Amino acid sequence: MLKQCCRNSLFILAVLLVFAGTSSAARPEKREREPLVITSTRMEADKLGDKVTFLGAVTLKKEGMTLTSDSMIVFYDVGTKAIREIEAYGNVVVRKEGRTAFSNKASYYSDEEKVILTGDARIIENENQLGGEKITLFMRDDRSIIEGGKVLFYQNKQEKPMEFRKRQ
Repeated sequence: MLKQCCRNSLFILAVLLVFAGTSSAARPEKREREPLVITSTRMEADKLGDKVTFLGAVTLKKEGMTLTSDSMIVFYDVGTKAIREIEAYGNVVVRKEGRTAFSNKASYYSDEEKVILTGDARIIENENQLGGEKITLFMRDDRSIIEGGKVLFYQNKQEKPMEFRKRQ
């Protein structure tokens, strides 16, 4: 009887360990997020407001992404003080992992980690160019949606096969 109880206990312990391992593997890990760093020539903040305005040579750096513009407005959630949205204006350039995007205006939504580019929006990757009325960059997924756009792809030029000539 004691042997059977021990065997059952070991079996139950093994089952619990298996379930514990799979349940922790099923949960997505929360990764540490890097801080968002903004530099500019000048900053204006409302004492009781929910926004901060950055002016002149503005640079935002966040987790491998760099966004530069002439001016930027950061909107906060009043209750949590978390960044809700960021709007960048004038000569907007977004760089991430070999891709560069340009526009006149960009809106960054921190919850969804997406950037919406408007006003002469285009992306350049290698020699290829994608342009449109509105480009949405999904930063987590490394994907884009281009609306009302045009695409310019460069293909590698294939060399013509050399002609075989007979020796004379």
